[in-house]
Amino acid sequence: HKKLVVKEVLEDKLVIITPRGRPLAVKKRWTPKDLEGHPFIMHEKESAPRRAIEEFIRKCRISVKIPLELSSNRAIKRAVEEGIGIALISRKVANEEIRAKRMHAINLAHPAMKRKFFLVHHKDKYLSESLRLLLDMVFDWTSQYSKELK
Repeated sequence: HKKLVVKEVLEDKLVIITPRGRPLAVKKRWTPKDLEGHPFIMHEKESAPRRAIEEFIRKCRISVKIPLELSSNRAIKRAVEEGIGIALISRKVANEEIRAKRMHAINLAHPAMKRKFFLVHHKDKYLSESLRLLLDMVFDWTSQYSKELK
């Protein structure tokens, strides 16, 4: 639409997390077929992350075992640390555990493993000072968020 301004504010990378010290973690980069048959810890049904992962699995024509469905990223990370399975999760969400070497992150060689977030506003609408401050805060936060992923 010509009257909308669309700005990408953040690109978030998704990674496969595995328990440390497992043979799964040896390979630095996986293809979708490498996920075939692995126990996969999932978000609860009907959640946005679950739908995205199910769509990815369907498009790649792979099958995975689902030993556990959980409602929080924290619980998913703990289940992976305990060796129950692997999970697909935001690199930022798992960064603390990865840096502390409690789990390993594996990049997945697939373009769908990035999420992009956008800010949209009407081109001709007045932006109040409060809204401009909010936009500045969003851009500052996303800049810091992106730096922490490196």
